[in-house]
Amino acid sequence: MNNIIKSLFFVGLMLFSTACGDTLEEINIDPTRPTDVDLNLMLPEAISQTIFNQGTNPARVAGIIMQQFLGFDAQQVAYTDYVLPDVTFNNYWRTGLYAGSLRSAQLIVDKAEAEDAPYYAGIGKILLAAGYGDATSYFGDIPFSDALKGIEGLKPAYDTQEQVYAGVQALLDAAISDLSGDSGPVRPEADDLIFSGDAASWIATAQALKARYLMQTIKRNSGAASTILNIIKNEAFQAANAQPNFTWGTAQIDNNPLAKFGVDRPNTLVIDNRFAARMEAASDPRQAAYMLFNGSDYVYFDSGSDGQLVWAQNNSTIPLISLEELQFMEAELELMAGDDAAAKAALLKAVTTNMAQVGVDGTDYIAALDAAYDAASDKHEVIMNEAYTAYYGQAFHQTWANYRRTGYPNLTPSPNGNIGLNPGGGIPKRYIYPISESETNASNLQAAVDRQGGALMNVALWSFQ
Repeated sequence: MNNIIKSLFFVGLMLFSTACGDTLEEINIDPTRPTDVDLNLMLPEAISQTIFNQGTNPARVAGIIMQQFLGFDAQQVAYTDYVLPDVTFNNYWRTGLYAGSLRSAQLIVDKAEAEDAPYYAGIGKILLAAGYGDATSYFGDIPFSDALKGIEGLKPAYDTQEQVYAGVQALLDAAISDLSGDSGPVRPEADDLIFSGDAASWIATAQALKARYLMQTIKRNSGAASTILNIIKNEAFQAANAQPNFTWGTAQIDNNPLAKFGVDRPNTLVIDNRFAARMEAASDPRQAAYMLFNGSDYVYFDSGSDGQLVWAQNNSTIPLISLEELQFMEAELELMAGDDAAAKAALLKAVTTNMAQVGVDGTDYIAALDAAYDAASDKHEVIMNEAYTAYYGQAFHQTWANYRRTGYPNLTPSPNGNIGLNPGGGIPKRYIYPISESETNASNLQAAVDRQGGALMNVALWSFQ
């Protein structure tokens, strides 16, 4: 893994060198530097950056907003009170997303289509869909159809969130088509750091992501419920060992971003006591796998050593989308359809799956949950509360999406959260657009802001209204 990451640094430099105009290229040709890169050298970087984005700043802040993390020092303290100015996600937007995972994936798609390598194109489109899908769930309207044009489009227009979600579904459908036929003259193998080129597994992942992003828009399209349920039951992967897992390395250059933050910024982020108390009150056996008590605070990463905390190890295995996420969606959808027994069965299955992934014995907890579900007056709340606990450490972004869609779990906003960027002081409904857009793409940004009725953190996104 280390050698791959190191080589990818030079791949990035090679790709950067091709971004200039024709005249400049002619003047500055370096005969010692290749102008083309093979697909098998491009794919590891695109996959790694996509998974990295899932655990970096926007996801950690979502964990703070969802009261699983608490700022203890530095910027994290301000984030706890929703002080999230337009510089907060600048690096994610510019280098992690548009010039990062999305650009890398698009280069793969373009090259793969030119070289008749449909499996590479399919994987690239799945990575694009995941990047755009998560970004629109953070910001709402974003550049999509006009994005990634390089010097030919330095000021991309914004698509509506509805258009972006439709585009995500189209990308996933195209990926499934690409992966359903012959691989062509070249196919991914060891360079595919998730499935080693297994097309059927990538198709099942694309189907799972279709379910995720359709579920995020269910309030706008309740008629999609049966479609999502069919995908989950018949098209997406059905076992934990079939989910798209990515295992980080042990060195600081290729480790889990959550662990990396623990090393780079020690003691700035701790576990919110309310989350710890919730798990303790439920006698939840996952608590010992999620957090340590250091004598004064609950921490997810302690003294530069990650110990046994399952999602904070340097070499933790993180899913692009997990089996339990599908099963929690199944439970919700069955409940919406009025099949209470099927909803409970899916819920218990989801929690059992998560317990196994975390590596704890959940027998007693599952039995108690079975009885609690039967006795609950609001069974939807039970499902969402369990998803809240299960997604900790691996899918903070989905926890926040669930909250904005359903209102669960029941959280009390920060008493200091009524600020200029978050009028009213409620739990934020979106992120502020990064400052780089107001500096370099102001007119298109303003058009998007006006179209959405504003873009402060109290303005709900289209999908969650």
